[in-house]
Amino acid sequence: MLYQHDIPDPSPLGIIIALVSMLVMPALFYLKYQTGKAINSKSLVADSKQTLACVFLSVALLAGLGLNYFYGLWQADPIVGLVIVFFLFREGFQAFREGKLCSC
Repeated sequence: MLYQHDIPDPSPLGIIIALVSMLVMPALFYLKYQTGKAINSKSLVADSKQTLACVFLSVALLAGLGLNYFYGLWQADPIVGLVIVFFLFREGFQAFREGKLCSC
């Protein structure tokens, strides 16, 4: 944690997982999006956009892990975690708001 100066351990495995995610997720996004458009599925198109959000989260994760592992900037990992929390909170709030506006 930033407040307690709890330094995370560098993780080569975490970096590898984030790299694999960054390579796989864009292809998965594209395939989901194209399939959703082809079968006219709003649900699958929306899911593809969530997959795209996972790509951005993987980039943020890789930045935090990489800065910690390669440069010893231990603060980067928890700061990126806070950025991810903000992003997820915003996404959840928007989904909640859209659900309230929907007359389903």
